[in-house]
Amino acid sequence: MTGLAKGLVAAGRDLHAAGLLAGVSGNLSARLGDDALAITPTATHKGHLDEVQIVELPLAAGPEAAAGASSEFPLHREAYRARPEVGAVVHTHAPALIAAAMRGIDVPALLPEVTLATGDFATVPLLESGSDELAAAVGAAVAGGAGVVLLRQHGAVTVGRDIAEAVHRMELAELAAYAVLLAEDGSGAVERERVTVLAKRLSGAVSPG
Repeated sequence: MTGLAKGLVAAGRDLHAAGLLAGVSGNLSARLGDDALAITPTATHKGHLDEVQIVELPLAAGPEAAAGASSEFPLHREAYRARPEVGAVVHTHAPALIAAAMRGIDVPALLPEVTLATGDFATVPLLESGSDELAAAVGAAVAGGAGVVLLRQHGAVTVGRDIAEAVHRMELAELAAYAVLLAEDGSGAVERERVTVLAKRLSGAVSPG
């Protein structure tokens, strides 16, 4: 699992550096074969994550076995069960995507080319964090072909063939959401600076944190 653990740690630091993971929020995972995953632990700052903290679990793990993993383990599990080609899952509390979802702004409709890289967007209603209901809703969205799933008032989930693709989709989706919010509101320097940071990251101009 060493390679996957290194990838998850690096991805967590990248997303934290991009401003998409604050404090101990968010979680990341990668598929281990057909029946297991590697996932970040609960209540852990992703900017200070260590490889030895990554948790390996079977997809069929019950609540007791999954106690040390992220509380969103059910969400990750259902995303993998939804489509066999999903190799990684990223969940962040990305602020622009949250704002767009709360305001009912359809980002792909305004920037349709975004979905060429992210896959379709889907939105699920506000459901309890860590619940089977939220996991089922995300799984259904992924099964329907979504690459980006907005969790209303709770962030966003992206899936990919590997962790690099899932991270790229999250960063691109967040950049698109910021661009739409800027166009709608003429927002200030803080938002414009965030757009610049994300754009540089997508072009490879910012080194991993």
